[in-house]
Amino acid sequence: MKGKLLLLLTLTGLLCTSCLSIGLKMIGAYDKEATVSHYSNGDKEVAYIPMKHIGPKEFYGNVKKKVDSLQAEGYIVYMESVRVKDSLTPQQKDTLKWKARKLTGVNISTSGYIDTINKTLMGYKFKNRKGLINQPRYFVLGVDTIKGRVVDVPMNDLIAAYEKEYGPIVLNDCDHTLPWDQKYTCGKIAGEESNAMILDYRNAHLAMEIIDEKNKKIAVIYGALHENGLYKELKIRDSLWIKKPLR
Repeated sequence: MKGKLLLLLTLTGLLCTSCLSIGLKMIGAYDKEATVSHYSNGDKEVAYIPMKHIGPKEFYGNVKKKVDSLQAEGYIVYMESVRVKDSLTPQQKDTLKWKARKLTGVNISTSGYIDTINKTLMGYKFKNRKGLINQPRYFVLGVDTIKGRVVDVPMNDLIAAYEKEYGPIVLNDCDHTLPWDQKYTCGKIAGEESNAMILDYRNAHLAMEIIDEKNKKIAVIYGALHENGLYKELKIRDSLWIKKPLR
């Protein structure tokens, strides 16, 4: 499962194919140029690239140019991924996938949000007329994956944190039998609780990674929905953090 949740909160409430296209346009999924926001506390510099997890090829080509430029300036790259690092049994993997789907309300396959074979977007029928693609792997985006690193929370740790805070995620017959390529209809977890883990918990974790980082220049490639929350978490820990004017 990819750890990329940009579209999650926006698209799960959309109810028809035409709405998907409208929603995608509203969140900038068709944009061909990436932006970079800059933050500083006078000691460290953070460049944030708000990632779109589906988009046109031109967008990802533009991301690569910006990544190349930042790395040339001495930035290391922080990457987003909730991929599980621990060894799990097949049964544990299935249970984790079911719980993750219940927490998020969607299933994100190993291929990404868009399923070109079944012509769906997160279980919704989708006519991909504008040639959107799934976010390429980080090395395709030009990231030096030896110097940079994934700093996200693995999904099994995220689920464990949720259950510690709110209690066990209880699966039902629908969870066990609903095909992975279909729209999730088995009863998603309440939005406030889901957001607390999917966004807030991970934002706080990312902020602490930045605070503890020895390097002074950090480029963050994370979903756009995390940016404001990350800035809030940095300000909580150090009031000197500011957002700098766009270059």
